[in-house]
Amino acid sequence: MELKDVKKILIINLGGIGDILLSLVSVRALRGAYKGATIDILVVDHVGEFAGTSGLFDDIFLYKTCIPKNLSLFMGLGQNRYDLVVNMRTMVSALGALKMSILLKIINGKIWAGRDTNGYGGFFDIKIPETRAGDKYEMEYDIELVEKLGARVDDRSVSFRVGPGCASVVDGLLKEANISSGDIIVGIHPGGKPSRRWPLENFAEVMRRINGAAGCAFVITGDEEDASLAGKLTGMPGVRAINMAGRLSLEELGALMKRCRLFISNDTAAMHIAAALKVPLVAIFGPGNLKRFDPRNIMKEAIVIFKETACAPCERKACRRMECLKTISPDVVASAALKLLKVT
Repeated sequence: MELKDVKKILIINLGGIGDILLSLVSVRALRGAYKGATIDILVVDHVGEFAGTSGLFDDIFLYKTCIPKNLSLFMGLGQNRYDLVVNMRTMVSALGALKMSILLKIINGKIWAGRDTNGYGGFFDIKIPETRAGDKYEMEYDIELVEKLGARVDDRSVSFRVGPGCASVVDGLLKEANISSGDIIVGIHPGGKPSRRWPLENFAEVMRRINGAAGCAFVITGDEEDASLAGKLTGMPGVRAINMAGRLSLEELGALMKRCRLFISNDTAAMHIAAALKVPLVAIFGPGNLKRFDPRNIMKEAIVIFKETACAPCERKACRRMECLKTISPDVVASAALKLLKVT
């Protein structure tokens, strides 16, 4: 089969929200190149809501942690008879590559495309080279891949959709907390993977420093699992802070970010969303791959705080030492925040 005859496309991206967000530039280009084609996507289940907000996919399939359910899902995808299946994700190991090749065989698409990570992707019909460590911004790999599929990428802008009504929901919650439209609002996102969480007491110290210099209201964000963590940053004497963790949809989180004068975040999906919305940002990087995911690639008003250590980057979900994050002092983060707030 030739690319010009492609009518049904499946994209596989089993990464997080940030990975999907950065891939949308390339999906948009595929839409332009394959006019009239259906484009579906397979994502992990907690990313389904976000994939739906993009408006770029005809159908969204959710990868579950339950293996029997996934087998049924994969067989169903095979019955869809896709012309082109595109894996927009790094393959971190030979085992991961083997699993991907098996999945592609089950789906039985006519053309397989993806990243040839460290030579693992020999089974792809159309592929681009990449190293596991990576030597450029994550979005650029997807762009290179879709260009090889005949798409033209003229627009590299990364955007995040905030639906109608979300601003009203956020306004109501802020009003309940006695935060007015004239208040300076600073967002704090202390969650994320355990290995990527800057110490909570450091966030508290930064909030005290900012409050003393600027006088503002803080909104602590996160998902339902972060609610307890976020709650520990409220109740400090003289510091107005409300816990929004678990109370907002993704689009409502975007609406809240747009109300913020500044957003301070660990290396998480929230960091990428703030960058896409062009909210002034202080990003705290630990074990994450800065070269691949540096938010300064898509927005100017961002300061990244990063201390190089011998063990970073790494893919650990948890770490006892956390040297890469513990060496970052509250003074450095507070100074960056006040600089973006234009407070001397």
